[in-house]
Amino acid sequence: MKKILIGSWMWFAIVLGWFLITNLLRVRPVIVPPIRDVLGSFVDLGGSIPKALAISIYMIMLGFILGTILGVSTSILMAYSKFFRDSFSSISDFIRPVPVFALIPLFILWFGIGRIPQIALITVGVSVIIGVVTLEAIRNIPKIHIDAAYTLGAKKKQVFATIIMPSIFPHIIGSIRVGAASAFGLDVAAEFMGSQEGLGYLMIVQQNYLKTDGILAIVIIYSILAFIFDRFLCVLEKKLTYWTERRIGGREDFMFYE
Repeated sequence: MKKILIGSWMWFAIVLGWFLITNLLRVRPVIVPPIRDVLGSFVDLGGSIPKALAISIYMIMLGFILGTILGVSTSILMAYSKFFRDSFSSISDFIRPVPVFALIPLFILWFGIGRIPQIALITVGVSVIIGVVTLEAIRNIPKIHIDAAYTLGAKKKQVFATIIMPSIFPHIIGSIRVGAASAFGLDVAAEFMGSQEGLGYLMIVQQNYLKTDGILAIVIIYSILAFIFDRFLCVLEKKLTYWTERRIGGREDFMFYE
């Protein structure tokens, strides 16, 4: 209860500050809309939200799943195969610093306008995040653990199942959490690529009519979706990485000071 009370005061401060700015300072609604206008936008958008929400969730989940598979599998292949590592490491290091948003014009030229470039953008963005973390986690496994396993007669598959995966899995889950948050942000950018459907498209429509309250309402929807999915990953991580203290939301004694 104490933790909830301490954590809720900031939300109260935000709502109070929002109320004071819009009612006492008389800031124009197009800049900072009143809370009642934002709440009213949920009603105005009510008929459009369910379909747009379903489309956005579909693209986010598909791009997120494909990006996770691509990032993890590519990193494991680079760690296990010297040929694959030598072939793709330089290309990977060259492409990795490129901002994903810089690829939007190319994706439109290559794939046209529609769901394919949108899903591709999310996939690439997520795969880069998860791939980098997975590869670094594999590189940081103490070599003495692997050498000891081989000395005791373990096969390559046994080393992978009993040493490598347990060592890197908590890091993969952590990168998946970051990748999931990025997927929601990338979906907004993806739906700006000439989309005619989804929450991002609704946001563009609201922008065209200077309806800041509608834009904020859609931002709140994105935030709620991302928060729910993040909590789901927290629960999943706790169940799947029970052997380690490195759990998302698990330890509370990680701070250096009170």
